[in-house]
Formats: sequence, structure tokens, C-alpha cells
Amino acid sequence: MSAQRNSDFASRYMQFVVGDSAVQCTTISPKMMEQLSLLPDSARSESMSQALQRLKSARIITAVSDMEGYYQKAETLLKKYPQRFKHAEDYSKDNAYGAFYTRNLKNGKVVELIMLRADTEAEQLVIVNLTGDLDEIVISMLSL
Repeated sequence: MSAQRNSDFASRYMQFVVGDSAVQCTTISPKMMEQLSLLPDSARSESMSQALQRLKSARIITAVSDMEGYYQKAETLLKKYPQRFKHAEDYSKDNAYGAFYTRNLKNGKVVELIMLRADTEAEQLVIVNLTGDLDEIVISMLSL
């Protein structure tokens, strides 16, 4: 029961769409995060390296059909837990739209960032779920 309460959004979403072959989840392990932060300076900026070091995990969910339906499922799940997930902002561009949600601890510290992105050209949904020590600087760096 405790593990279910502490699971990240990606875990919850994959449970929500369990058995659906149009939805895939890729997890970037802490070891891979460490390797990314060690890339030579020419391949990454110092601020990006610091942001990567503060991440605990990254999970990327993609849906290659029914983009709008899967987007709605994600928002429904996020809104189902308003004490856990807070809507941060929406965005819209020519070929994409989406939203950012965060999960904060009681002290206000952000420990999870969920980025929804519906690509209307590719007709694909991408959800990026990051966990770790996510202050405003890290969040702004990652949401560029």
C-alpha cells in the first residue's frame, strides 16, 4: 500500500492503461542519469549537468495513436489527485500543446515534474515524468 502511495505519475498512468500496446514507457535509470552528467563539456552545458545530477529518475511515455484520448486520460488521472499533483502551466505552439504539473512536498519542495506534450503533426503524445530535487532553476532548465 505504501509503495502504491509513493509511486510516480508514470507508474500510475501505466497502471491506468495496462495492456494497451499503443502506449510505451521508457525508464532512464539513475546509472544512465549519472552517465549523462559525465558527458564532456562540449556536449552539454554546466547548468544542464547540474540539473541532471539532481534528477532521481526520468520516465518517458509515448502513445502513437489516439493522441487526444491518451492526453485526456493523463489529465483525468492528474486531476484525480489534486492534493498530490498541481497544475503549473499550459502551453500551445503551432504544432503542439501541453501542460506542466508538479508534485510538491508539504514544505513546498518540488519532487516530481510531469510534462504532457501532444504533437499534432506527428499525432503522438509524449509524457515526460522527472523525479528528484527539482527547484525552479532545474525546472526552467528542463522545460526549455
